[in-house]
Amino acid sequence: MNRPFATLAAGLAAAVLAAGAQAQTVSISTLPPGSVNNVQTQAIAKVVQEQTGAQMRIVAFNSPEASMQAVEFGEALFSFMSNDEVGVAVRGLDGFEGDPLESLRLVATVFPFKVGIVVRADSDIHSVEDLRGKRFPVGWDGFPQGIALSRAMLATGGLDFPDMQGVPTTNLLRAADDLRAGVLDATLFAIGAPKMAELDAAIGIRFLDLPNTPEAAEAMAAIRPEYHIAPQAAAPHLHGVADGSHLMQYAMTLITREDADEDFIYEITKVLHGGRDDLMAAHPSFGAMNPDHLSVQQDDVLYHPGAVRFYREAGIWPAD
Repeated sequence: MNRPFATLAAGLAAAVLAAGAQAQTVSISTLPPGSVNNVQTQAIAKVVQEQTGAQMRIVAFNSPEASMQAVEFGEALFSFMSNDEVGVAVRGLDGFEGDPLESLRLVATVFPFKVGIVVRADSDIHSVEDLRGKRFPVGWDGFPQGIALSRAMLATGGLDFPDMQGVPTTNLLRAADDLRAGVLDATLFAIGAPKMAELDAAIGIRFLDLPNTPEAAEAMAAIRPEYHIAPQAAAPHLHGVADGSHLMQYAMTLITREDADEDFIYEITKVLHGGRDDLMAAHPSFGAMNPDHLSVQQDDVLYHPGAVRFYREAGIWPAD
Protein backbone atom coordinates (compact mmCIF):
# COMPACT_ATOMS: atom_id res chain seq x y z
CA MET A 1 0.00 0.00 0.00
CA ASN A 2 1.24 3.51 -0.73
CA ARG A 3 1.81 5.70 2.29
CA PRO A 4 1.25 9.19 0.90
CA PHE A 5 1.34 10.87 4.26
CA ALA A 6 4.42 9.20 5.74
CA THR A 7 6.74 12.11 4.94
CA LEU A 8 4.50 14.45 6.92
CA ALA A 9 4.39 12.33 10.03
CA ALA A 10 7.51 13.31 11.95
CA GLY A 11 7.16 17.08 12.02
CA LEU A 12 3.37 17.47 11.90
CA ALA A 13 2.48 14.73 14.37
CA ALA A 14 5.11 15.89 16.84
CA ALA A 15 3.88 19.47 16.71
CA VAL A 16 0.25 18.48 17.22
CA LEU A 17 0.78 15.84 19.88
CA ALA A 18 3.15 17.87 22.01
CA ALA A 19 0.62 20.66 22.40
CA GLY A 20 -1.46 18.60 24.84
CA ALA A 21 -4.71 20.12 25.99
CA GLN A 22 -3.59 23.70 25.40
CA ALA A 23 -5.27 25.90 22.78
CA GLN A 24 -4.18 24.46 19.46
CA THR A 25 -5.25 23.62 15.95
CA VAL A 26 -5.82 19.96 15.16
CA SER A 27 -7.26 18.23 12.12
CA ILE A 28 -10.06 15.71 11.83
CA SER A 29 -10.45 13.71 8.63
CA THR A 30 -13.72 12.62 7.04
CA LEU A 31 -15.46 12.03 3.72
CA PRO A 32 -16.21 14.85 1.23
CA PRO A 33 -19.03 17.45 1.42
CA GLY A 34 -22.34 15.90 0.39
CA SER A 35 -21.79 12.89 2.64
CA VAL A 36 -23.57 12.75 5.98
CA ASN A 37 -20.26 11.90 7.66
CA ASN A 38 -18.89 15.29 6.62
CA VAL A 39 -21.84 17.10 8.23
CA GLN A 40 -21.52 14.99 11.39
CA THR A 41 -17.80 15.73 11.57
CA GLN A 42 -18.55 19.44 11.32
CA ALA A 43 -20.87 19.04 14.32
CA ILE A 44 -18.13 17.37 16.37
CA ALA A 45 -15.60 20.03 15.40
CA LYS A 46 -18.01 22.82 16.36
CA VAL A 47 -18.75 21.40 19.81
CA VAL A 48 -15.10 20.60 20.53
CA GLN A 49 -14.09 24.13 19.58
CA GLU A 50 -16.78 25.66 21.77
CA GLN A 51 -15.98 23.48 24.77
CA THR A 52 -12.16 23.27 24.68
CA GLY A 53 -10.96 26.28 22.70
CA ALA A 54 -9.03 23.96 20.38
CA GLN A 55 -9.55 24.73 16.70
CA MET A 56 -10.54 21.58 14.83
CA ARG A 57 -9.85 21.79 11.09
CA ILE A 58 -11.77 19.42 8.82
CA VAL A 59 -9.85 17.70 6.03
CA ALA A 60 -11.86 15.67 3.52
CA PHE A 61 -10.81 12.56 1.61
CA ASN A 62 -12.68 10.56 -1.01
CA SER A 63 -12.25 7.24 0.78
CA PRO A 64 -12.18 5.89 4.34
CA GLU A 65 -8.77 4.37 3.55
CA ALA A 66 -7.22 7.78 2.88
CA SER A 67 -9.00 9.32 5.87
CA MET A 68 -7.52 6.72 8.24
CA GLN A 69 -4.08 6.94 6.64
CA ALA A 70 -4.16 10.65 7.43
CA VAL A 71 -4.34 9.75 11.13
CA GLU A 72 -1.82 6.90 10.94
CA PHE A 73 0.77 9.06 9.18
CA GLY A 74 0.26 12.34 11.02
CA GLU A 75 -1.77 14.58 8.71
CA ALA A 76 -4.76 14.48 11.07
CA LEU A 77 -5.11 13.77 14.77
CA PHE A 78 -8.66 12.41 14.51
CA SER A 79 -10.97 10.74 12.03
CA PHE A 80 -14.72 10.21 12.19
CA MET A 81 -14.90 6.71 10.78
CA SER A 82 -17.13 3.64 10.61
CA ASN A 83 -16.21 0.72 12.85
CA ASP A 84 -16.08 -1.74 9.95
CA GLU A 85 -13.38 0.28 8.19
CA VAL A 86 -11.39 0.74 11.39
CA GLY A 87 -11.65 -3.01 11.93
CA VAL A 88 -10.25 -4.03 8.55
CA ALA A 89 -7.50 -1.38 8.79
CA VAL A 90 -6.29 -2.58 12.20
CA ARG A 91 -6.59 -6.27 11.25
CA GLY A 92 -4.75 -5.73 7.95
CA LEU A 93 -7.57 -7.01 5.74
CA ASP A 94 -8.89 -6.01 2.29
CA GLY A 95 -6.93 -2.96 1.09
CA PHE A 96 -4.73 -3.10 4.20
CA GLU A 97 -3.60 -6.70 3.72
CA GLY A 98 -0.02 -7.01 4.92
CA ASP A 99 0.06 -3.34 5.91
CA PRO A 100 -2.25 -2.74 8.89
CA LEU A 101 -2.73 0.67 10.46
CA GLU A 102 -1.53 -0.48 13.87
CA SER A 103 -1.43 2.88 15.65
CA LEU A 104 -5.17 3.65 15.32
CA ARG A 105 -7.01 3.90 18.64
CA LEU A 106 -10.65 4.50 19.53
CA VAL A 107 -11.80 7.59 21.36
CA ALA A 108 -15.51 6.80 21.24
CA THR A 109 -18.12 4.63 19.56
CA VAL A 110 -20.42 7.55 18.85
CA PHE A 111 -23.69 6.16 17.49
CA PRO A 112 -25.24 3.52 15.23
CA PHE A 113 -25.19 4.44 11.54
CA LYS A 114 -27.48 3.22 8.78
CA VAL A 115 -27.08 2.85 5.03
CA GLY A 116 -29.33 1.33 2.43
CA ILE A 117 -30.01 0.68 -1.24
CA VAL A 118 -31.79 3.61 -2.86
CA VAL A 119 -33.91 3.65 -6.01
CA ARG A 120 -36.17 6.15 -7.73
CA ALA A 121 -39.52 6.53 -5.99
CA ASP A 122 -41.37 5.36 -9.13
CA SER A 123 -39.08 2.35 -9.70
CA ASP A 124 -40.52 -1.15 -10.07
CA ILE A 125 -37.76 -2.38 -7.73
CA HIS A 126 -39.30 -3.10 -4.33
CA SER A 127 -36.98 -5.71 -2.82
CA VAL A 128 -33.35 -6.78 -2.94
CA GLU A 129 -34.36 -9.77 -5.08
CA ASP A 130 -35.83 -7.36 -7.65
CA LEU A 131 -32.33 -6.01 -8.27
CA ARG A 132 -31.28 -9.09 -10.22
CA GLY A 133 -30.13 -8.00 -13.66
CA LYS A 134 -30.52 -4.30 -12.86
CA ARG A 135 -27.91 -1.59 -13.41
CA PHE A 136 -25.91 -1.36 -10.19
CA PRO A 137 -22.59 0.35 -9.35
CA VAL A 138 -19.42 -1.76 -9.32
CA GLY A 139 -15.71 -1.03 -9.24
CA TRP A 140 -15.63 1.62 -6.50
CA ASP A 141 -12.03 2.56 -7.32
CA GLY A 142 -12.17 5.72 -5.20
CA PHE A 143 -14.29 4.23 -2.41
CA PRO A 144 -13.34 0.59 -1.75
CA GLN A 145 -15.75 0.36 1.18
CA GLY A 146 -18.51 0.47 -1.44
CA ILE A 147 -17.63 -3.10 -2.38
CA ALA A 148 -18.22 -4.47 1.12
CA LEU A 149 -21.34 -2.35 1.66
CA SER A 150 -22.84 -3.44 -1.66
CA ARG A 151 -22.04 -7.13 -1.26
CA ALA A 152 -23.42 -7.20 2.30
CA MET A 153 -26.78 -5.73 1.32
CA LEU A 154 -27.07 -7.73 -1.90
CA ALA A 155 -26.33 -10.89 0.09
CA THR A 156 -29.53 -10.42 2.09
CA GLY A 157 -31.42 -11.25 -1.12
CA GLY A 158 -29.07 -14.02 -2.23
CA LEU A 159 -27.34 -11.79 -4.79
CA ASP A 160 -23.79 -10.68 -5.57
CA PHE A 161 -22.13 -8.54 -8.22
CA PRO A 162 -22.28 -11.23 -10.98
CA ASP A 163 -26.09 -11.16 -10.64
CA MET A 164 -26.19 -7.47 -11.54
CA GLN A 165 -25.67 -5.44 -14.69
CA GLY A 166 -22.56 -3.73 -13.38
CA VAL A 167 -21.90 -0.06 -14.13
CA PRO A 168 -18.41 1.17 -13.12
CA THR A 169 -18.34 3.95 -10.55
CA THR A 170 -15.68 5.66 -8.47
CA ASN A 171 -17.45 6.76 -5.29
CA LEU A 172 -20.79 7.35 -3.57
CA LEU A 173 -21.38 10.84 -4.92
CA ARG A 174 -20.68 9.78 -8.51
CA ALA A 175 -23.03 6.82 -8.15
CA ALA A 176 -25.76 9.06 -6.74
CA ASP A 177 -25.38 11.40 -9.69
CA ASP A 178 -25.65 8.41 -12.04
CA LEU A 179 -28.91 7.37 -10.36
CA ARG A 180 -30.24 10.88 -10.92
CA ALA A 181 -29.11 10.81 -14.56
CA GLY A 182 -30.78 7.45 -15.22
CA VAL A 183 -27.49 5.60 -15.70
CA LEU A 184 -28.18 3.39 -12.66
CA ASP A 185 -31.32 1.66 -11.44
CA ALA A 186 -30.11 1.60 -7.83
CA THR A 187 -27.17 2.59 -5.67
CA LEU A 188 -26.29 2.80 -2.01
CA PHE A 189 -26.00 5.73 0.36
CA ALA A 190 -26.30 6.73 4.00
CA ILE A 191 -29.71 7.88 5.14
CA GLY A 192 -29.97 11.51 6.19
CA ALA A 193 -27.19 12.67 3.86
CA PRO A 194 -27.44 16.06 2.12
CA LYS A 195 -27.04 14.24 -1.20
CA MET A 196 -30.21 12.26 -0.50
CA ALA A 197 -32.16 15.48 0.12
CA GLU A 198 -30.85 16.74 -3.23
CA LEU A 199 -31.89 13.57 -5.08
CA ASP A 200 -35.28 13.41 -3.42
CA ALA A 201 -36.02 16.96 -4.53
CA ALA A 202 -34.85 16.21 -8.07
CA ILE A 203 -36.26 12.75 -8.85
CA GLY A 204 -37.92 11.34 -5.71
CA ILE A 205 -36.16 8.45 -3.96
CA ARG A 206 -37.00 5.38 -1.91
CA PHE A 207 -34.79 3.14 0.25
CA LEU A 208 -35.43 -0.59 -0.09
CA ASP A 209 -36.63 -2.54 2.93
CA LEU A 210 -34.00 -5.23 3.56
CA PRO A 211 -35.26 -8.71 4.49
CA ASN A 212 -35.28 -9.05 8.27
CA THR A 213 -34.60 -12.76 8.66
CA PRO A 214 -31.88 -14.76 10.46
CA GLU A 215 -30.64 -15.98 7.08
CA ALA A 216 -30.31 -12.42 5.75
CA ALA A 217 -28.53 -11.27 8.92
CA GLU A 218 -26.08 -14.15 8.69
CA ALA A 219 -25.37 -13.45 5.03
CA MET A 220 -24.72 -9.77 5.77
CA ALA A 221 -22.42 -10.44 8.75
CA ALA A 222 -20.42 -12.91 6.66
CA ILE A 223 -19.12 -9.94 4.64
CA ARG A 224 -18.05 -7.98 7.73
CA PRO A 225 -18.95 -8.86 11.32
CA GLU A 226 -19.80 -5.24 12.17
CA TYR A 227 -22.79 -5.25 9.79
CA HIS A 228 -26.31 -5.80 11.14
CA ILE A 229 -29.91 -5.38 9.97
CA ALA A 230 -31.90 -2.87 12.04
CA PRO A 231 -35.29 -1.11 11.83
CA GLN A 232 -35.54 2.61 11.14
CA ALA A 233 -38.37 5.01 11.87
CA ALA A 234 -39.23 7.70 9.35
CA ALA A 235 -38.17 11.28 10.07
CA PRO A 236 -38.38 14.54 8.10
CA HIS A 237 -34.62 14.66 7.47
CA LEU A 238 -34.47 11.00 6.35
CA HIS A 239 -35.48 11.41 2.72
CA GLY A 240 -36.79 8.23 1.09
CA VAL A 241 -37.01 6.21 4.32
CA ALA A 242 -40.42 4.63 5.01
CA ASP A 243 -41.45 4.04 8.61
CA GLY A 244 -40.36 0.63 9.86
CA SER A 245 -37.88 0.03 7.05
CA HIS A 246 -34.98 -2.31 7.71
CA LEU A 247 -31.55 -1.06 6.74
CA MET A 248 -27.93 -2.01 7.28
CA GLN A 249 -26.43 -0.73 10.51
CA TYR A 250 -22.91 -0.42 11.84
CA ALA A 251 -21.32 2.20 14.12
CA MET A 252 -19.54 5.51 13.66
CA THR A 253 -16.46 6.00 15.78
CA LEU A 254 -13.98 8.75 16.60
CA ILE A 255 -10.41 7.50 16.27
CA THR A 256 -6.97 8.93 16.98
CA ARG A 257 -3.33 7.78 17.15
CA GLU A 258 -1.86 5.74 19.97
CA ASP A 259 0.68 8.50 20.79
CA ALA A 260 -1.85 11.34 21.00
CA ASP A 261 -1.58 13.34 24.22
CA GLU A 262 -3.47 11.47 26.94
CA ASP A 263 -4.79 14.57 28.70
CA PHE A 264 -6.08 16.06 25.45
CA ILE A 265 -7.85 12.84 24.47
CA TYR A 266 -9.35 12.72 27.97
CA GLU A 267 -10.78 16.23 27.46
CA ILE A 268 -12.18 15.39 24.02
CA THR A 269 -13.84 12.26 25.42
CA LYS A 270 -15.34 14.26 28.26
CA VAL A 271 -16.75 16.80 25.81
CA LEU A 272 -18.38 14.08 23.71
CA HIS A 273 -19.89 12.39 26.76
CA GLY A 274 -21.48 15.61 27.99
CA GLY A 275 -22.21 17.16 24.60
CA ARG A 276 -25.17 15.19 23.24
CA ASP A 277 -27.60 18.14 23.29
CA ASP A 278 -25.13 20.46 21.56
CA LEU A 279 -24.29 17.79 18.99
CA MET A 280 -27.99 17.18 18.32
CA ALA A 281 -28.49 20.90 17.79
CA ALA A 282 -25.79 20.75 15.12
CA HIS A 283 -27.16 17.60 13.43
CA PRO A 284 -30.18 15.42 14.33
CA SER A 285 -28.33 12.14 13.77
CA PHE A 286 -26.69 12.60 17.17
CA GLY A 287 -30.07 11.82 18.69
CA ALA A 288 -29.03 8.17 18.28
CA MET A 289 -26.03 8.73 20.54
CA ASN A 290 -26.15 7.24 24.04
CA PRO A 291 -23.39 8.82 26.18
CA ASP A 292 -23.15 5.70 28.34
CA HIS A 293 -22.45 3.57 25.26
CA LEU A 294 -19.46 5.57 23.98
CA SER A 295 -17.13 2.93 25.40
CA VAL A 296 -18.72 -0.06 23.60
CA GLN A 297 -15.94 -2.50 22.74
CA GLN A 298 -14.98 -3.12 19.12
CA ASP A 299 -13.33 -6.37 18.06
CA ASP A 300 -9.53 -6.09 17.76
CA VAL A 301 -9.45 -2.29 18.18
CA LEU A 302 -8.08 -0.75 21.39
CA TYR A 303 -9.27 2.44 23.08
CA HIS A 304 -6.81 5.26 23.70
CA PRO A 305 -5.63 5.49 27.35
CA GLY A 306 -7.01 9.02 27.67
CA ALA A 307 -10.48 7.80 26.70
CA VAL A 308 -10.21 4.79 29.01
CA ARG A 309 -9.30 7.08 31.92
CA PHE A 310 -12.42 9.17 31.39
CA TYR A 311 -14.71 6.15 30.95
CA ARG A 312 -13.41 4.64 34.18
CA GLU A 313 -14.00 7.87 36.06
CA ALA A 314 -17.53 8.04 34.57
CA GLY A 315 -18.20 4.42 35.59
CA ILE A 316 -18.94 3.22 32.05
CA TRP A 317 -15.79 1.26 31.16
CA PRO A 318 -17.03 -2.28 30.37
CA ALA A 319 -13.92 -4.01 31.72
CA ASP A 320 -14.48 -2.62 35.23
